[in-house]
Amino acid sequence: MRSPAVLLFLTLFAVSCGSSDVSDSGGGNSMIPDGPLGAGPYPVATLDITVTHPDTGDISYTISCLGDTATLLGDVPLSAESACTALANADVRTRLIDGAPAEQICTKIYGGPDIATIVGTYDSDRVNTTVDRSNGCGIDDWERLFGGILPPATGI
Repeated sequence: MRSPAVLLFLTLFAVSCGSSDVSDSGGGNSMIPDGPLGAGPYPVATLDITVTHPDTGDISYTISCLGDTATLLGDVPLSAESACTALANADVRTRLIDGAPAEQICTKIYGGPDIATIVGTYDSDRVNTTVDRSNGCGIDDWERLFGGILPPATGI
């Protein structure tokens, strides 16, 4: 048999934990999201990115977007908000998930030795792709598609 104090504690605990009727009267700084996960301008995505250059070495960072929040972990000249905004673009999503088109015609312009490896998840889809600057298609991907999530190329 449980004591009345234990039953009272369990009842109060259950009521306080189960309540979803929490209001924020402190000016909008609540830790409770206003909508479901993914609500907001950003997709739900977490990407680990490593950019390799033979002269300057590797830089690695993580972009995490959760609908209404944007986080960037690592020392890279990007903002979390611009990265998550770039990830909301449908062309970026398609390129990340499907990879580069197989039958792509690319100019033979060399943009430098930079190579970016991008792995993670975008919504419930796996991401595992590489972007390089070995031709016009890679240069275009780097700058147009991934300009918000990849740092400026270091050049030749």
